[in-house]
Amino acid sequence: MTRRDFRLAGLWGLASLWLWLLLAFMAQPPFVPGYHNGHYRTILDAGGNYIARIDHPDIRAGRWLKEVPPLLRAAAVAAEDRRFYLHPGVDPLALARALWQNLSQGKVVSGASTVTMQLARLERPGGRGYYHKLREMGRALWLELHYSKDDILAWYLNMAPFGGPLVGLSAAGEFLFGKDPWRLSPAEAALLMALPQDPSRLLRPQNRDRLQARRDHILRAMAEMGALREDELAQALDEPLHIEDPPPAPLPAPHFSRALSRALPAGAPEVIATYLNPAWQSRISYLAKNLCRRMANLGLSQAAVVVLRNRDRAVMAWVGSDDFYNPDSGQVDGVLSLRQPGSALKPFLYALALEQGYSLAQPLDDSPLLLNTDGGTYRPQDYDGRYHGQVSLKTALASSLNLPALRLACSVSPAVMLDTLRSLGFTLPYSPQHYGPGLALGNGEVTLLALTNAYATLASQGLWQGPRLWKGQEPSPLIQALTPQASALITHALADDQARALGFGRNGILQLPFPAAVKTGTSQRHRDNWCVGYSKDYTVGVWTGNFAGRPMLGVSGVSGAAPLWRQVMLLVHQNLYGSLPLDPPGIRRVKVCLDSGLSPGPNCPRVSEELVMHSLDDCPLHEQEPPVSAGLRLNNPAPGGVYAFDPNISPERQALTCRLRGLPEGREVAWFLNGRELTGQGQSHRLLLTPGRHTLAAESEGQRVEVSYTVLGGRENLRDPGPF
Repeated sequence: MTRRDFRLAGLWGLASLWLWLLLAFMAQPPFVPGYHNGHYRTILDAGGNYIARIDHPDIRAGRWLKEVPPLLRAAAVAAEDRRFYLHPGVDPLALARALWQNLSQGKVVSGASTVTMQLARLERPGGRGYYHKLREMGRALWLELHYSKDDILAWYLNMAPFGGPLVGLSAAGEFLFGKDPWRLSPAEAALLMALPQDPSRLLRPQNRDRLQARRDHILRAMAEMGALREDELAQALDEPLHIEDPPPAPLPAPHFSRALSRALPAGAPEVIATYLNPAWQSRISYLAKNLCRRMANLGLSQAAVVVLRNRDRAVMAWVGSDDFYNPDSGQVDGVLSLRQPGSALKPFLYALALEQGYSLAQPLDDSPLLLNTDGGTYRPQDYDGRYHGQVSLKTALASSLNLPALRLACSVSPAVMLDTLRSLGFTLPYSPQHYGPGLALGNGEVTLLALTNAYATLASQGLWQGPRLWKGQEPSPLIQALTPQASALITHALADDQARALGFGRNGILQLPFPAAVKTGTSQRHRDNWCVGYSKDYTVGVWTGNFAGRPMLGVSGVSGAAPLWRQVMLLVHQNLYGSLPLDPPGIRRVKVCLDSGLSPGPNCPRVSEELVMHSLDDCPLHEQEPPVSAGLRLNNPAPGGVYAFDPNISPERQALTCRLRGLPEGREVAWFLNGRELTGQGQSHRLLLTPGRHTLAAESEGQRVEVSYTVLGGRENLRDPGPF
């Protein structure tokens, strides 16, 4: 084949391609000029300041120009498409040149896009592959068939990017030069048209020499086209480069704006006023970024914070990551990501226990516990690795002890706890058997928003209501998820620095200059840190970690999330003295025996005061030896007690010494376990532990006493709840 034949074949191929594109894209919708503001919604913060425009990130500060000034029209053609007025939307010479350059370089170095093709891309953004390029070519051919060249050029210049959030000639002229486009000098027109090629790079201060070189190239091209005289060219080339920096993209709450755009109903107004406090949002973003920078070497590279106003659950601040524009997963929203909460769910378990008759003074057992799981036996531990014996319910919660929480979860029932957590807004999809008692230690997954809102429920007398993202949002129905009294007692426990001294020490990072309730959480292998707390007015939730789920190097909720929580709490209470929510009716302060947690008698050696929501029974531990008529009682097992059977220890060594009290010496006693009489007639009996739920009874001369208790272990199938 001769060279002439090769050229003819190439021309026929290009003609066939144009014909195919024309037929394939003939049925195209017409171009609709204008910015179509009806398709966008503007988001405002609580002060009426602009936050973002939903569905499009650009600011268009100026009007839509129906006619482009001749000087700018010439600069645009010189900069973008010298043969614009000669080709039908696709430039065959530019295509051939681009094909040769790309093949010779072995990579894509030129795209041969005309102004019309660039308009097609702006109208319908897409990728850079061959399909998208063919689509742009087809749309360009269709546009050229239906509209004039001047209209196409005007539409392109109204939609072209000019750096930062600036789109269109009018916005660029106003922000970069402070002028209407009709008043730009030749040098300014050329400088403006140098930007759409690569605005973000050309506007950097270190690239001003490159920007000036491109401006001068466009000026010379304009002169060659006859748009400038020689003297005008010389004057323009001598004009110094002067351009204002583009405004920063006004997205102080990008994660929030994205979440809001997904939550808005179809009929929402074009201007959306929110509750976001701009000063808080900016400051919290800085604090989160600073924390991540300081602790990055420990694996803590991301942080998320949300602030709710308790009275209406209005979102006052929402920080989803350390930097939305960080290419390393910065756009992941930590406020909405599902993560394991560690001990942060414990307050809701303890609230259920209080509703079922427990008290803050109730003694709980913090002793070794062994659970059988699908993977074998599991021996949970407290965070400090120690056992503390009998502790009060308030101390167990405030100090975040794991073993009392696991025993309590078995007593309250994982199924009841799961139902309550779901009523608090948590999406926990699996069965109670899947989670088991480990739900108390955070083996489910929750979002920071749901967790913070659940704590706001504690601050609101147990009334749950969904978060409110914008003003005018229809409030969700109120749900009495927890009783007001139980919520109040949990609040007092979480605010008691003395009660958390066992786990965290006194006057630590969680202690604020004003009363506040707070709880931390750490998930398995330190993957997630949490700290959530509240005053009467605001609830602040903090998550820290990394979005890859890698374990951090010993960072806990106290050392990771708590310092940021403290800073945010001090910020939101800067002009408001913090206080705890008011107690509801039914909360009383009474004296209690510290050994039994019950109403003290005259012989109780250690007595204190505690808040209660139920009447307390009289303490049976320290009364004088009563006559027989006063009734019988057992010292072991404890009523409703939960014990653990360890299969690694010889069974005959796992027993309780049970003694019947209130009976004169020498009387015979009959012992019964689950209705079956046991051997031995003395007033004490050694009771071997066997897994299951049991009832022990003792009888003497017509009097009877019985106690029900539970032994964990053996065939119990309880899922591993995790170490924290």
